[in-house]
Amino acid sequence: MNRQKWFFNTRVCWPILVAYLFIAFIPSNADAFLAQSRLSSGEIVSERSADIASIQSALENKVVTQRLADYGLTPEEVDAKLGSLSDEQLHQLAGLSGDVGGGILGAVIAVLLVILLVVLILHISDKRIVIS
Repeated sequence: MNRQKWFFNTRVCWPILVAYLFIAFIPSNADAFLAQSRLSSGEIVSERSADIASIQSALENKVVTQRLADYGLTPEEVDAKLGSLSDEQLHQLAGLSGDVGGGILGAVIAVLLVILLVVLILHISDKRIVIS
């Protein structure tokens, strides 16, 4: 009998009930969606226009322009082809166009910076590299 009185005691029941209500109000799952980006002026920025801008900057490279001319493509034909690409194809092309022209130069600069950093650290710590 003592056990039943403890279980139905209001000092025990009310805190358990309140705790259960707080837990019950927590949603089991959350649904969300991606919103379009907007500039401060209210203009909607689409991923497609950003990809096209990236591709256009790569097409301004002289090497790319010459290579397309060697294949017999005019700038008007290239622009027409860009307009007919799907979003996925456009995004893939924009990802590949980021390496045009500066890939090797960027790698050389990175290697030179690492070498300079190692030499500077060795100089500061009074260490010497002896190559015999």
